[in-house]
Amino acid sequence: MSTMFDGAVVTGLWRYPISTLGGEHCDSLQLAQGGPVGDRTHGLFDAETGENAYPVRDPRWNRAPEISARISNGTPQASCDGKVWLDVESAPAREMLSSHFGRGVEARRYGALSADGIVAEARYSMAPVHLISRQALAQLSRVLPQSDIDPRRFRPNIVVDLPSAPEGIPEYNLLGQKFRIGNVILRGVSHCGRCGFTTLAQGELPADPDVLRTLVDRFQRNLGIYCVVETEGTLQVGQRLEIPRPRPIVIVGAGQAGAMAARTLRELGYRGPVHLIGNEARPPYERPELSKALFRGVPDTDAMTLDEAKSLDIDLRLDSGVVAVDPDTSQLTLADGNSLDFARLVIATGGRARNPMATTGPRVRTLRTRDDAQAIALAAPRRLLILGGGWIAMEAAAAARAAGIDVTVLVRGPALAHRLLPRGVSDHLAALHRSHGIDLRLGVTAEFSVDENAVHARIDDCEMSADMLLIATGIAPNDDLGRQAGIASDAGIIADAAGKTGNPLIHAVGDVALQPGPSAPARIESWQNANDQARACVQAMLGLPLSPRAPLRFWSDQFGKRIQIAGLPHAEATLCSVTGDAERPFWDYGDFAIGVDRPQEIHCFDSEPRPETARPQPPVPVGPGRKLVARSAVPEGALLRIKDPEYGVLAVTRTNGRVYAVADACPHALASLSDGFVADGHIVCPVHFAEFDLADGTPRKAPAGCRKLTVHAVSETDDLVLIHDGQT
Repeated sequence: MSTMFDGAVVTGLWRYPISTLGGEHCDSLQLAQGGPVGDRTHGLFDAETGENAYPVRDPRWNRAPEISARISNGTPQASCDGKVWLDVESAPAREMLSSHFGRGVEARRYGALSADGIVAEARYSMAPVHLISRQALAQLSRVLPQSDIDPRRFRPNIVVDLPSAPEGIPEYNLLGQKFRIGNVILRGVSHCGRCGFTTLAQGELPADPDVLRTLVDRFQRNLGIYCVVETEGTLQVGQRLEIPRPRPIVIVGAGQAGAMAARTLRELGYRGPVHLIGNEARPPYERPELSKALFRGVPDTDAMTLDEAKSLDIDLRLDSGVVAVDPDTSQLTLADGNSLDFARLVIATGGRARNPMATTGPRVRTLRTRDDAQAIALAAPRRLLILGGGWIAMEAAAAARAAGIDVTVLVRGPALAHRLLPRGVSDHLAALHRSHGIDLRLGVTAEFSVDENAVHARIDDCEMSADMLLIATGIAPNDDLGRQAGIASDAGIIADAAGKTGNPLIHAVGDVALQPGPSAPARIESWQNANDQARACVQAMLGLPLSPRAPLRFWSDQFGKRIQIAGLPHAEATLCSVTGDAERPFWDYGDFAIGVDRPQEIHCFDSEPRPETARPQPPVPVGPGRKLVARSAVPEGALLRIKDPEYGVLAVTRTNGRVYAVADACPHALASLSDGFVADGHIVCPVHFAEFDLADGTPRKAPAGCRKLTVHAVSETDDLVLIHDGQT
């Protein structure tokens, strides 16, 4: 048995006979294969339209949880005051419900009951049992001390106390595992994603939009887990949980991201087995210096030493590999033929050097590992050809030139790093390299041949020879394991910023992860991202709030110059301003900046106001305008729902001192945006969490095909907010 769950006990059982209404606390709860018997057998419906109640999406139903429901003598009942209980399908109940909502409302059964009392056609397709721990509620309460974090907000079936578990959401350790409570066996299957229901008033609990906002911002919208019933039976309050020792968390890939994930698991209190599997014979090490310090001796920049792994009780397996993964059995097959079970799998396999020649040898090299760097340095070439125009190529060229080597760089693209850097920056770097004697040739295609004495390149009618060819054309992601596991991949395993993939038990971090970018998904190949994403991945796995992500930073050392980038650069960006001088320029592109020996400007970049040209502008007011609302009714942070006679229902807010008015209906789900919240200059839908820029309505993090949101022109007088003609 695992000490992680010593003393685990059931402290509460809940059932919700009528969906969307308040539930009943039970001393015992019968579980069948389909879930708790009598749970969500009925729902509320509009008597005229037949529409099923959907609080938050349709605000007319938001008072539903103020009504309580229970089962008495096998019949669902409802009460508005907790004193008078009415059979829900009776005429008095219909009258009570209609009076409560101010229109005709009735309760109906969703479908026929099976023999075990389960609705044959359940409203929800998620797993039927919802479990949450007191520790999870306490974790959220620590982040939101001003809020009333009560189990009723989250509608669990089972509340448990896990007193010996580490901080966070300890029930996440039950995902993928079977566990016993009395004669019932459950299996954790997925995180429980939260919606706007958590913000609604229930009984004496007030409405609280901060709950959902915090769950989205800090907990990836999750709290608690869903379970399926493996063995039926009856639960009792006070029963203990019998939980086997957790199966291992396995991290495949012992590079920067893998080592950080393993270390963070221990740092944040995870006590179960941790396996870290690497295909190199060396312990994890950092890669940035491989190109920066090439020909100067590769420094020992360990990401994790053998002693550290031992002290943290991490099973570090070197010179090993994984050849197959079975997501159905949660099992890995290792290269030596052995197998390894996992409760969670973190894929941190990075990438491999691209090699269009498909061959290497003493005169043709790639640079990805410490062994590669040592072999290149030991060969001591006098003349070096480099194929490629990215960061590795530029840094290797600078290091070779500093060592007195004649260097020719062949770039197929029109500029250095032309897919990543704006042209002005690329041109500056090209001039820097040429000024130090690099023979830089852009927009060329070469044919190579190799003999025992040299490597030869032909470019049109020009021939050149060198002692070595270094191929530095980027990396290809090692995403084979993700593909085997059936996880969506597209030149990288598709994951979010915390490494979450389409399989709740499998995560991807570091260079192999294809994560959301400003304009399109991207693999972020950087030392910082490897660390930050690995740490966020572990926090998400353990249910801890995600640490605020530091702004992305990149750096490169070339010819004694330090090139630094703040933000995620892209080649098509429009330049806002350039300052500094020819030797030490600083380019500001609005959402990112690049500087040469400009550390202070780079450090301050994200805290400075962005130029007006870098942000979309609200529509320009046309005409005199008319009253929309009193100015005093829209304080900073307010989010109001206002009906305008001409434009219909609007969501009105003030953020950073400015008032915005947008269409209240989300273009995707038609949910009321005024029931959502505002973050980072965007209004966020409470249903699917699509975000719309308050200035021009542009969607982000939105479902495919989501249209722009209509934004109306407004202005302010001393007393009023006026709405004008003019909209996006």
